Amino acid sequence: MLHWIKSLLVLSFLFVASVRADPLQKSFSDWQMTCNNAAFCVARNIPGDNGLVMTISRHAGVNDRPLLRIDYGSAYSGELPGGDLKDNLLIDQRRLKPDLKHWTVEPHHLATSNAIAIDEFLDLVMEAKSLQLTFDPKALISLRGMKAALLLMDDVQGRVNGMSAWIKRGDRAIWDVPPQPKVPALPEALPQPAALTREETSGLIDYGTWRVNTDSCSLDPMRREVSVSPLTDTKALLLVSCEMGAYNVIDLAFEVTREQPYVARGISLTLPFTPPTINERQLELINAEYDAATGQLYTFGKGRGLGDCGSASRWQFDGNSFVLAEYAEESTCDAWHSSDDWPTLWVSQSRSTPQQR
Repeated sequence: MLHWIKSLLVLSFLFVASVRADPLQKSFSDWQMTCNNAAFCVARNIPGDNGLVMTISRHAGVNDRPLLRIDYGSAYSGELPGGDLKDNLLIDQRRLKPDLKHWTVEPHHLATSNAIAIDEFLDLVMEAKSLQLTFDPKALISLRGMKAALLLMDDVQGRVNGMSAWIKRGDRAIWDVPPQPKVPALPEALPQPAALTREETSGLIDYGTWRVNTDSCSLDPMRREVSVSPLTDTKALLLVSCEMGAYNVIDLAFEVTREQPYVARGISLTLPFTPPTINERQLELINAEYDAATGQLYTFGKGRGLGDCGSASRWQFDGNSFVLAEYAEESTCDAWHSSDDWPTLWVSQSRSTPQQR
């Protein structure tokens, strides 16, 4: 009887403390929080164009690998002038002197992955309004929204009311958290296809320029750019530019037989989730590039010319369609980081690399 009651309690806990694996990106006042399908979450203050940013990240499960960092200067601003962060931080206009024993300390970068050090620092700043620099009052981290962002992070990872929670802490043991959600495995990479011959390339580019069905293209055929790559030994990928802006080109994609008479099939990219800014699952091929050696297709949609915001994705060809491998998005245009460092909303597990001929 006692064993049966314990089983019911365990099942009840598993129902309540579950990990949400739906990707999300939300803003809370001056903070933005992003979680991917593995329930890895990262929060930071926005905007970052004042040069000073605090970033807090954490994985789901017991092996949470937390990280808290404060950075002055970005990839866009470069190194900024001024004294060391450790000696020049203010919290609500008062000197902040954190214990940095378990921190990596550089002149303009402070970071720690020590759980106790992170807890201690969060206790110092949780109820404050701002962090700023003594020598640059404009370099300010607003703390409005940080608590709400971290509470959602705890909720997504099933930590609320547990000892591992950062905000709403309870008595549940620190190890008593749901495991990290499994991420999907990519299909096995296909053998690298034979390179296109000069005749194949010439014929397919001519077909893509004048004869493939591009009724939805707004660009005049004379202004369209056509690229062609081998998909398999019998099929090729045609990318035809159809709309062009200041810094984005939207393509149509077609799978075409490599030999005449050409038979074309339109290719579309369907996301397994709905992104926060697009609100639909059909993804346009923006600034698309295809790597025939790996069978991977890349898209990169810039939110503005600087390339500090937008979305980027990577897809794996499985012989019939493209499967999403990774999706990253930065909705805040604040000159903080480039696409290599945008927060991810979707990740996957690679199985193998293509066989070489």
